[in-house]
Amino acid sequence: MLGLAGAAAAETPRVTEIRFAGNAVTRPEVMLREMNLRPGDPADPDRIARSRQAILDLGLFREVRIEQVPEAGGVALDVHVREKRYVLPIPRADTSTDRDYSYGGQLRWSNIGGLNHSMNVYIEQGRFRDDLNRERERTARLAYTAPYVFDTPYNLSTSIGRLERVNPGQSGSFEETFHHAELHLSRDLSWRRPRRGWTFGGGLLWQTQRAEGEFAPPSDGEALAAVLSADFHDVRFNVYSESGRRFVTRLETASDALLSDYGYTRLTGRYIEYRPLGDTPHQTLHLIADGGWYADGPRSRNAFSLGGASRLRGYESDWLEGQRYWHVAAEYLRPLGHNWLRLLAVAEAGGTDDAVLGRREGGPYASVGLGVRIRLTWFVDIEIEAGIAYPLRGGDGARFFARGN
Repeated sequence: MLGLAGAAAAETPRVTEIRFAGNAVTRPEVMLREMNLRPGDPADPDRIARSRQAILDLGLFREVRIEQVPEAGGVALDVHVREKRYVLPIPRADTSTDRDYSYGGQLRWSNIGGLNHSMNVYIEQGRFRDDLNRERERTARLAYTAPYVFDTPYNLSTSIGRLERVNPGQSGSFEETFHHAELHLSRDLSWRRPRRGWTFGGGLLWQTQRAEGEFAPPSDGEALAAVLSADFHDVRFNVYSESGRRFVTRLETASDALLSDYGYTRLTGRYIEYRPLGDTPHQTLHLIADGGWYADGPRSRNAFSLGGASRLRGYESDWLEGQRYWHVAAEYLRPLGHNWLRLLAVAEAGGTDDAVLGRREGGPYASVGLGVRIRLTWFVDIEIEAGIAYPLRGGDGARFFARGN
């Protein structure tokens, strides 16, 4: 048996060269980093297939092909890619039948410098009817992410933001202003490709809140929090759908004895599993569970909310609020004639630790919805969904929802 295995290995040609085509922007080293092969390695078909999938998992390409070209001494691997468009200015919009709405603009710049760095800038403002926490909001935010800095396993991300809010309050309206700035460094512990493994990180988050107006409560002040994160990633990108699973958790903690006006602890987690169904390409079932816990911080506002176009679509924005929450969802998606257009059927349930100022119980609440999800494959990570959702307990009847990522 050992002789047969050795003979099979000897028959496998060696990789003499790896060449890239179609990458007008993306640098070769970004794709080469994802491959399981180097010149001199056997051109194993399984390793070639895994390398192709790993490059596709970057999310930067609409298509990836690897061809073997016979040469003296072995085969050359020609990697052909079709790049997406990496700069996208887009409008932002979110609305519902509650006449809540928000709008603004966003600039998404992916694959900056061909290094798979990304920048996201947006401004947005909205009005909210019958919301206990906000009447109007105006938001500005900038985030930058740099994976595998200087070709190391380290990832760097940073963000800054400002939020202005008019809060109805219990006695009368007042204005709030929030600022935040964060710097985060993480390390990928797995070089397995296609990628499957853990990333751990940490950083600092500075945030401040100021309240102004005749009916304003005391301001919270500012806090400097330490941040810890963990991310398990095992997701395959299939252009129009995904398969696999991912778990993300994050811990923030600050102390009033260390450069902060108050102390707090905030813990969040999210698990999502993408399951292919049957023989129909891009027919999938998404199973989602997420939750959060907040303690010791200012009680002037609730840490978490449910309701609106993202979680519990059958209820108005901020239907539930609290210092702890849980949420589960199942999403069924099936192509409607085109892979980029898929039917969306969703069932959700969730709850919080207590009522919102005595207005209602903390849950559980549930809703079901039907709509469509559109994936714009010319661009990096752009999806739009819209539909109708119905609450199964309480609520105000069927609601229209629409959102984009």
